[in-house]
Amino acid sequence: MAGNITLTETFTNRTTGLPITVTSVKLSDPTGAYGVKRNDTDVVVVADATAMVETATGSGIWEYEFAQPADSLTYTYWVEYVYNSETFRDKHTLVGTASAGFDSSRDTTKYLTWIAQQYLPLTLATPTATLEQLLENSFRYFNTHSAHRIIGMYDYAQGAARIQLDADVKMVYKVYPSGISDYVIRNSPAWSLLGFGAIGYGSYSGLPSDLIQMDTAYRDYAVYLGRDFRHTFVPPTTLDAGGYLYVKNLPREATKVCVFGAKRVTAAEDIVDEFINEWILKYFHALVKQIEGNTLRKAGIIGVKDDGGEQIKEGREEQEALEKKLAEDGRWAAMIRRF
Repeated sequence: MAGNITLTETFTNRTTGLPITVTSVKLSDPTGAYGVKRNDTDVVVVADATAMVETATGSGIWEYEFAQPADSLTYTYWVEYVYNSETFRDKHTLVGTASAGFDSSRDTTKYLTWIAQQYLPLTLATPTATLEQLLENSFRYFNTHSAHRIIGMYDYAQGAARIQLDADVKMVYKVYPSGISDYVIRNSPAWSLLGFGAIGYGSYSGLPSDLIQMDTAYRDYAVYLGRDFRHTFVPPTTLDAGGYLYVKNLPREATKVCVFGAKRVTAAEDIVDEFINEWILKYFHALVKQIEGNTLRKAGIIGVKDDGGEQIKEGREEQEALEKKLAEDGRWAAMIRRF
């Protein structure tokens, strides 16, 4: 059942860990259209320019609470704030909360229909609640053991220290900035560091050569810094929101980053990946076989001849084979760079 969501933004010095003083903290996207919106319908949930409140003076922790329309929706929101008289914005995505306990609020209808059809004309003896738990166990095993690929493009605002990734990104392996200029001097940075520049003619005619050298050296050195691009991924503390990608030394021209990483399946996700769908269904089937076999074994007490041992054996063998397949096929090939 739907409840309230609390948005929290923390402002601290990354070196000392101490709070920093910011002002005018509010929910506002760059176009002024919304504070928080639903991603499925683009309906505005929180109006633009809605103020956040600091939990205690000087704490550096700002919050805003709103009522979610339904469970497990995905939202986008921007936090705008002023620091040292300069305005900044951070973009966030968030998956809404689900009901308490281990219930993920996943729509299980199509999975339960599929497993029932596998046993026709017989009827499953396993209760629906147990089937739902076995299905959730399948998703949990995939999420904890798989390194299945995921690729995404994310906007980057110049000067920003971090980018929030989607909730289905479990780990980041490689990040490629967009818009890297292809200067020849970029591959020979010592030229720029020593102050040498390529002096042309024509349009440069009449300009002091020192000015041209200084401009070229600065430009090429800035591009060289982009080659020292570094990133660190900090996973989220909960499964409801995406982790943060901290970046440093991005090229000046970069407006987006391409992220290569490992995927996890979220509760609200409608799976379209063929490998994931096939693996989940087969693993679910293997677990159900073992439960059905145990049920038949217990029924042997009342005179049923099939003791279920064969089903249990088949289910275990299939489960082990699928776990091996996930370990071998559900992972990335090594990334190489072509020169």
